Amino acid sequence: MKRIFTILGVIMSFTTMAQTYSQIDKVVASDRAEFAKFGQAVAISDNYAVVGAYAEGSYNNGQVYIYEKQGANWVQTQILQNSDNENYDRFGWSVAIDGDWLVVGASGEDDDVNGNNNISKAGSAYIFKNINGTWTQFQKIIASDRSADDEFGWSLDIDGNTIIVGAHQDFEDVNGMNLIHHAGSCYLFDYSALGQTWTQTQKIVASDRAPDLYYPNGHVGEDLSDQFGHTVGISGDYVIVGALNHDFRPNGSQAWQAGSAYVFERSGGTWSEVQHIINSDNAAGIWERFGSDVAIDSNIIVVGMWAQDYTPTGTDYMKNAGAAYVFVRDAFGNWNQNQKIVAGMRNSGDHFGWDVKINDGIIIAGTEHDDENENENTPLLEAGSAYIFEIDGSGMFNQIQKIVGSDRDSLDIFGYAVDTYGANIIAGAYQHDWNVVHADSMQEAGAAYIFSSSSCPPVYTNQSATICNGETFTVGSSVYTTTGTFNDYYTAASGCDSIVITYLTVNPTYDTTLFVSICDGTTYTVGNSNYTTTGIYTDILSTTLGCDSTVVTNLTVNPAYNINQNISICSGDSYTVGNSTYTSSGTYTDAFLTPSGCDSIIVTNLSVVSQIDITTTINGNEITANQNNATYQWIDCDNNQPIPSANQQTLTVDHTGNYACIISLGSCSDDTTNCTLVNFTGLNNQSILEFKVYPNPSTGQFTIDINNNNQSYSIQILDITGQVIYTKGQIATSKTQIDLNSIAEGVYFVKVKTENGKTVKKILIQK
Repeated sequence: MKRIFTILGVIMSFTTMAQTYSQIDKVVASDRAEFAKFGQAVAISDNYAVVGAYAEGSYNNGQVYIYEKQGANWVQTQILQNSDNENYDRFGWSVAIDGDWLVVGASGEDDDVNGNNNISKAGSAYIFKNINGTWTQFQKIIASDRSADDEFGWSLDIDGNTIIVGAHQDFEDVNGMNLIHHAGSCYLFDYSALGQTWTQTQKIVASDRAPDLYYPNGHVGEDLSDQFGHTVGISGDYVIVGALNHDFRPNGSQAWQAGSAYVFERSGGTWSEVQHIINSDNAAGIWERFGSDVAIDSNIIVVGMWAQDYTPTGTDYMKNAGAAYVFVRDAFGNWNQNQKIVAGMRNSGDHFGWDVKINDGIIIAGTEHDDENENENTPLLEAGSAYIFEIDGSGMFNQIQKIVGSDRDSLDIFGYAVDTYGANIIAGAYQHDWNVVHADSMQEAGAAYIFSSSSCPPVYTNQSATICNGETFTVGSSVYTTTGTFNDYYTAASGCDSIVITYLTVNPTYDTTLFVSICDGTTYTVGNSNYTTTGIYTDILSTTLGCDSTVVTNLTVNPAYNINQNISICSGDSYTVGNSTYTSSGTYTDAFLTPSGCDSIIVTNLSVVSQIDITTTINGNEITANQNNATYQWIDCDNNQPIPSANQQTLTVDHTGNYACIISLGSCSDDTTNCTLVNFTGLNNQSILEFKVYPNPSTGQFTIDINNNNQSYSIQILDITGQVIYTKGQIATSKTQIDLNSIAEGVYFVKVKTENGKTVKKILIQK
């Protein structure tokens, strides 16, 4: 939002000529109305001034007024409203401008970007763009986690392609949790030229956000909590956020509503809190509200504290006289209090520092309850004023002027909102009643006053330079060889000061030896050179910093492997390659890192052998195994012996008997069909005796259940070799319990025999 100004890196014996500011214009709304509060928010940049009138309209709808400098005058050129204007939006509560972008806060607005999802006082902000001299609404932005009474848009600022918006009453942390009443938060938005849109990129909160813990001295009232985001400022990669009601010091001690401010830094696109700052004289601190306003310009932060009571030396107590604190970032990135500034003529209740801004070595501090004029006389109750401070050659800020409205009146509260840019200053007086010629009184219609330096202001020239180690950089008679910020002063023939600020970076040169390993088939690049084989290579590079560097590369090329394998497994089994397990047929590719870090590829062609079909089909005196494409061995179940040369899928028998087939399929385990009766005479194809064996498979305990219980029968249990391992005879019951828990797992045969014949069935023992 502001041009860069940096605290001097080299202190020279030099004294600037203090500028003198004169009021050059008073502006009011062309459609001024009572209680519009024109001037409650102001901003100025280049040739544009912006004034918010949040209470304009029947019910605080709000409007914003654009003024353009035309010659010596500032002329109203446009009135802005939000596209979805409604009652109590408070459009214009806050404003910020940078170049062709303008941001307007509407802290009381209820709707989302589509005009839906009404949430009371969730708040929003509107972005306008200057297109060929006309400011046009470009986008409406809201918080991603908007809630009732957040008042998103209470504060805001813009610098380049980044906007920060405060929601000082938000309850939630960045994760939408840890609800704390009015703890507050801020939202960052970035502009994408490619996408032509502003997008929320981050939500930030204070690292030590906390509820309001207690009220001292019996004070009663609303629990205000921190209100982080009450004020905000942004410059480059730094953000400053005020939390005027925070109760805790960085060391954990308590000071009710002493206030705090937080510095965030952007690195790699992410904003992180880097420092919690407070005023150095905060021993008592209660109700002083450090962080009631904040401003930042490059490496200088200004924090207002309108309720502060003491001078910089800690003396001359005046309640709520006010102060502001200047912090400077050192070479190590730390922000240190450099100065406390107060009004040259302090009075109780002045509220010096109510609003603060800084630009190009000028600080403007609004003092809206001040009674005296610029000469510290002619008191008018709370007419208001503002104090201007200018930086000197030692980096300290000195008061150079006090300004007031030319037609000041009681209760104007001139200085409630201020801004400065270049040679111009704007101050709002939103309770002023009169038009530009001090006529046509309308209560609290509001006004704004524009001042310009009429003397010869210093001309600041900023330049950035980069050299390589061993080189020099010359500015006039000064020669520089190290990184730093350097200031050179000149006086033109006109007597005006000219200050050249040089930001010098001395980049190193390098002699670098690298030991690099790559994998076969890949390339290692150094500058414009590509290497694929083991060796030692030397390259002279001009680095991105512009300095030549020598790079010696010791390159090792490690081998990589490609393996193909054909694997066969049985149905129900699995095959594992590294962390992968496969159970179905297919071609699978797995990549592994070798000890040298190179990828090795294993391609597995997996075949899964199907489950063996152990059913048979009888056709006359032929019995056929239904499993195709296997190896067969027929056996005579009556004697449990293999039948010589009976190794075809179909067995032709020449006498009645019980037959089974041992089937082998690939590498999978052999399996055996049930014993089946073949009646050679062709009278029937059924077993002489029907019986059941269950459970099957069994753990060794099973039941034999026969249909024919009119005659006794005997039972034999045989193993796969035909050896009888169990016998029981003269059984008259239909069910017999068998207990063979002691036998090993495997396939066994159950033979049941009566006087009419015998039947054999297979049982599988599994444990």
